[in-house]
Amino acid sequence: MTVYKIKNEDYNKIKGQAYAPDMHFNPIADINGNWVISIEELNGIVYPEFLYLSEQQCEEVDGEQVCHYVNVEPIEYQPAPPPPFPTK
Repeated sequence: MTVYKIKNEDYNKIKGQAYAPDMHFNPIADINGNWVISIEELNGIVYPEFLYLSEQQCEEVDGEQVCHYVNVEPIEYQPAPPPPFPTK
């Protein structure tokens, strides 16, 4: 599953904040300690203070328009292992 890596300073800025009415960012850490958000969060941003996260740059490649995000990096999600199960 592809998720979008955000910078640590963006994590601190967006954690728990609303990006649309009744929708809040919930960044999670992957196994490598990267903070990531989902494509649903990224595509759902409507509040101006967070639109920079979904900013795209487009270019023409072989006659087709190709776009990529400027401020987030698509990566394959690698979940962190769950905590050990309590024995007592």
